[in-house]
Amino acid sequence: MAKTFRLLLMIAFCGLSVQVALAGAPLKGIDVKLGKNPGGGCAARTTDSAGKANFGVWPKGNYTLSFESSAPGNAAGQSGASLQNKAVKGAALASSKVHVAITGAAGGKIERDIDATSSAMSSSREAPVQFSLSGSEELLVVVTAAQ
Repeated sequence: MAKTFRLLLMIAFCGLSVQVALAGAPLKGIDVKLGKNPGGGCAARTTDSAGKANFGVWPKGNYTLSFESSAPGNAAGQSGASLQNKAVKGAALASSKVHVAITGAAGGKIERDIDATSSAMSSSREAPVQFSLSGSEELLVVVTAAQ
């Protein structure tokens, strides 16, 4: 009984340690989609190794951003670094939240924690973030593991 309790305690500690270690880590390979409100989709980008998706300058108006986790691919033939990055992204998305920072919005920087375990993300899509652009600043989105 005591051995089982110790084992469960160790597993819980390891899980917590992984979450703390991943907090703030940039997430590569997250699909970020820019939409016009109203008007539909405009552009899509995938975050780079720094967790950034740069959309450049867009005309003044109301926009939305939605986030989608990429479906895990076949591991055959992939490099160790690629597999490790997928493991980090998968662990962060499976944990609880991702942190999104949007610069270039008319009202200033927008920061949100998005629940990656919500029913929306488990169906590979999160509710869109709505904002306005002034038409003069570059739109930059950074996705990291939430703290």
